Amino acid sequence: MLSRLFKPLNIVCTLCYILFMWFAFNSKIVDALVLYVSEGKGKTVYVTKKQELAAVTGQGNNPKPLIAIKYNTKSYGLKEETSETPELSGLEDNDGKEIESSDEEKAEIPTSSNDDDSTVEDAKTTLTPKDELVLESSIVKVPEKTENNKTEVKKSTNNPLDEIKEVAIQKKSDSASDDNTPASAKAYIDAIQKNKWEYAELNDRYIVRYDPDTYIVLTIRPSLQKMMENILAKYDTRMSVGIIEDPFTGEILAIASSHKNKVLKIEDDDFKTSNWAFKSTFPVASIFKIITASAGIDTGKITSNSNFLAYKKSYMKVWKAFASSHNGVFGSVAKKTGRETVNKYATAFGFNKSFFFDLPVGKSICSLSTNKIKMGQDAAGLNRDFLVSPMHVASIVSTILNRGKTLKPYLVDYVVRKGKVVFKRRPFQLAQPIKESTAREIYKMMYATTAVGTGKKGFGGYKKCPTLSKMCGGKTGTLTGASPNYLFTWFGGFTKVTGRDLCIVTLSGQKNHSGTKAASIAGQIAYELYMKRQNDNATEVASK
Repeated sequence: MLSRLFKPLNIVCTLCYILFMWFAFNSKIVDALVLYVSEGKGKTVYVTKKQELAAVTGQGNNPKPLIAIKYNTKSYGLKEETSETPELSGLEDNDGKEIESSDEEKAEIPTSSNDDDSTVEDAKTTLTPKDELVLESSIVKVPEKTENNKTEVKKSTNNPLDEIKEVAIQKKSDSASDDNTPASAKAYIDAIQKNKWEYAELNDRYIVRYDPDTYIVLTIRPSLQKMMENILAKYDTRMSVGIIEDPFTGEILAIASSHKNKVLKIEDDDFKTSNWAFKSTFPVASIFKIITASAGIDTGKITSNSNFLAYKKSYMKVWKAFASSHNGVFGSVAKKTGRETVNKYATAFGFNKSFFFDLPVGKSICSLSTNKIKMGQDAAGLNRDFLVSPMHVASIVSTILNRGKTLKPYLVDYVVRKGKVVFKRRPFQLAQPIKESTAREIYKMMYATTAVGTGKKGFGGYKKCPTLSKMCGGKTGTLTGASPNYLFTWFGGFTKVTGRDLCIVTLSGQKNHSGTKAASIAGQIAYELYMKRQNDNATEVASK
């Protein structure tokens, strides 16, 4: 009888001994840090502490993680001094193996895995840490230092991380003291703002030289970038923007901007400072209907087949109102959903807070009126003071395409130092503002926009691809802006002509309604992508 009691005890003791020895042989994990992002007086600050959770709008009371950065510092000489012991999670050891966490910890770590139908590689498939620093999210601004060289963390009323107890951490210089040690990830990201971009024929990529031994490779694909620049130059517009983003990774594959028919070249210094894509000075217009529809569907107040009064005694389903951009119906949707709820979903989608990117991007703003009539107009996108950047629109659309997951967009792909990769980016999930089922329903509604709605004309008329409109989807928008004072048209959507979803965002500014619409520019981009794939397939077959 007694021996039966001791048998499980022996097993437990053995397992504890093995676990102890594992920690002893892997003492390097002591220096692993988990970093959070918060804001203090409008500036980004770093916070290190134990993982904590906060509820995300649209997901009921289910807690969601708020981790913004995590990486193993020991392997790369990036030492941080903290006032408390950090937890270990989601990190890799020096052999490239993931350090195991407890079941409770694993539940708190955000993942960036894609759906089964995605062709994107698993985010965990990386090089060994000896040659690679894996950055899962990056910060653009450096926090200010006090006299004691420490960063003071302040609370921000608009950031859910304010409930987390702040811990001041000492920052080490961006540049490494050892010539053989790579600089910090932050230093590489800062470099793309300051240093010249150039085309490297050997890599067939755009690069930024960090120092004589190091260069940064950007995510932008030269063939897609040239295609985008040529398309914007083709159309007569006062200003225009075009963006192609991979919604399953956050990679920006192409980004172009023009003003008065002059297209900014990617090698130009003002590409990073004068690019319309990064400026939040444009009225969001009917793109905001994506937010309103998401709020209504995600809370169960409506479905895509719900009927609302459209014209006198005539009713219209939500999906059709979305495709035809019916303002009255979406005013009714907002009234049924509730002003506060729509506002919360707008915040969850990134409005009224900093937009984290490798280059500075303006903050998008909106707040629905307390007046019922004006609130309905706001929810339909008829408020000129609801401002957004094209980059943010790409993030909103990518969230829908990625089944409700918001990934951090980025430009820095990897860094090569003395012939070795010392930095490799991988996808990082920032939030999940809506359920997967809601995202799928909005996704289906977006198909109707190009098939039978306001975007149909822009995707029609291509003889070599007569079904183009059925392989694309999105949302259009039209509204006059103040800065600059043009009539703006939007297209925020996607195309499947390459075999999987790619996010396409276009913006066109004209003096009046007679100019080229954004949907036509997006249609041309989708068509060029289709023809490129057809030509590539033909070349591959011929080579065999």
